[in-house]
Amino acid sequence: MIHETTIEDCTVRGVRLFDLRHVVDSVRGNLAALEFNQDLPFVPQRIFMTYGIPSESTRGEHAHRQCAQFLICVHGECHLCVDDGENREEFCLNRPTHGVLVPPLVWAREHLHSVDSVLLVLASHPYEPADYIRDYNEFKGMVKEWKSMP
Repeated sequence: MIHETTIEDCTVRGVRLFDLRHVVDSVRGNLAALEFNQDLPFVPQRIFMTYGIPSESTRGEHAHRQCAQFLICVHGECHLCVDDGENREEFCLNRPTHGVLVPPLVWAREHLHSVDSVLLVLASHPYEPADYIRDYNEFKGMVKEWKSMP
């Protein structure tokens, strides 16, 4: 059975929840697909994975100035909390067919990792330390400034 991609907007500005195109086949196994030029608003410039994270540890805890990210927990489970300075939403990523698009200027935190979790992240830009906003108060100030621009 073939399931087409569906995309749902969230209460957090610019964040979208994807149920990826996937095929369920009890004989040959399942397949999930993501078309970069069709499904994502960017072509990934960097891909990385986090894994082996203790369940009490937190990853992320930052926003980006320019980089957008697409997160998929391809194995196991983790929770993703996103925050645009006004709205906050949390997702349980526990299927390789679910992904979340996190645009720039959205705070993201990954936590509650299962022992076997593998989080795949596709990034719109190469790694650039200056793109990271690691202080939440600085992030809130930037969002307020951005919103007041004409």
